[in-house]
Amino acid sequence: MGEPENLAVRYVASDGTLDDPRAIAAYRALQSAERARMHDRRAGELAATGRPHWSFGAIPYHREHGSDPSGAGVEALWAALDHCMREGFLEAAADFGLRGLGLCAPDAGRWWNLIQGTATALAGLGRREEARELYERARRTSVDAEVHSASAYGTAMLDARHPDPARRDLGRAQGWINEAVAISALLPDPCVRAFKLGFDLNGKALIEMRGGHADRALTLVESAIKLADTDLPPERHLIHRMVLRANRAQLLGVLGNPQEALADLDAAIAIDPAYPDYHLDRGNLLFQMGRPDAALADYEAALRLSPPLPEGYYNRAQLLLATGDLEAAKADLDHVLELDPGYLDAYINRAGLLVEFGLDEQARADVDAGLALAPGNPHLSCVLGQLETSAGRYEEAMAAFDVALTGAPSLVPAWAGRASLRYETDDLQGAVADLTHAIALGEDAALYFNRATALRGLGRLAEALDDLRRAHALGPGDPDVVKALHEAG
Repeated sequence: MGEPENLAVRYVASDGTLDDPRAIAAYRALQSAERARMHDRRAGELAATGRPHWSFGAIPYHREHGSDPSGAGVEALWAALDHCMREGFLEAAADFGLRGLGLCAPDAGRWWNLIQGTATALAGLGRREEARELYERARRTSVDAEVHSASAYGTAMLDARHPDPARRDLGRAQGWINEAVAISALLPDPCVRAFKLGFDLNGKALIEMRGGHADRALTLVESAIKLADTDLPPERHLIHRMVLRANRAQLLGVLGNPQEALADLDAAIAIDPAYPDYHLDRGNLLFQMGRPDAALADYEAALRLSPPLPEGYYNRAQLLLATGDLEAAKADLDHVLELDPGYLDAYINRAGLLVEFGLDEQARADVDAGLALAPGNPHLSCVLGQLETSAGRYEEAMAAFDVALTGAPSLVPAWAGRASLRYETDDLQGAVADLTHAIALGEDAALYFNRATALRGLGRLAEALDDLRRAHALGPGDPDVVKALHEAG
């Protein structure tokens, strides 16, 4: 049997391809035992190189076609799945898992690991019904309490985490998670029970949160933290503890306790400083708390520690906009849209920036791209109104501002933009009315200054002077306001 083996090796190597018909014919001519031996040998050669990348493609392939597919093959596929899940390569993880399940005896060895890992990957890919079928297969096959608890949990999360809120079934999710909790509470081993029950209570908290009951969710997460603190050895399940503290931080933030939330995020990050998501969460919290320098440090840590992350660049852009570093903010928004051309909020923010930079043509391109994703979006319609006003297309500008205000009646820039349009077209009464709406929604020196200008044009000088004084109180360093007050005498 030496000749076919040599032919196969030579034909594959001759042009670097794997689809040479002579190689395929030589491979198929081998007896199955000899073919399996060749796969075993090649897997061993690749493993001996010590180069890890072979473990995520070639070695699993050779092992599953070797002499021990249900043993060494399944182990190689499971190892590849586990790695890909940790790195976020969900397509590859699902492929490895489904291949492994085709080789693994039901309810034996790695069978449950493969079921759970594959179902998680499929759910992450949006292949939710396939994931549900795997959990159902587990329930029908196994009588293990932990398998049933975990299957119930996984099914609950399929219903609770659906990306389309309209398609979430929180009632059905509640039923499944209650089953998971009931089973986990009966597990005999106290450490296993504490971990599993805490995990399920955390899932139940998500369902309560999605149902608008943040207070109930907080109670559940605190129960899970207490279980971990009292019944788990201090060095065990650190990632579980980290997730629980981060989730409590999120709930505390929602309930208006930012300092306590910050303490929990600090604790979560201390467990694993290299995990980027919680740096991003802490950055958001610090930004909301008025600590932009600390928030910036966390955003930069998240970007440094993670693969290219659109959300990280977008959040940093928001901070840079707020602190006036407009060029740097635009650079981050550029990067967001390179990474994710469908990131609507990045188009909104960059379009507004481009208008501010006087780059109307580029701003219009962003508006068009954003409106293609979200027709009638109020923020983009507002920017469109500004662009049409600048171009002298006043009817089109009015239509755009009307769309913006119909969709978002509290959008201050749209009221201010339409006021500017009305001022440009000599509708001073309309400009005053729109600016009055805008001021009622949120006082701002520029709004008062602009209304004073329109009031002065109407001859309402005393009211104009009052507005200038209010503008000065809100923005005492504005030279235009100071000049106008001086001229008003």
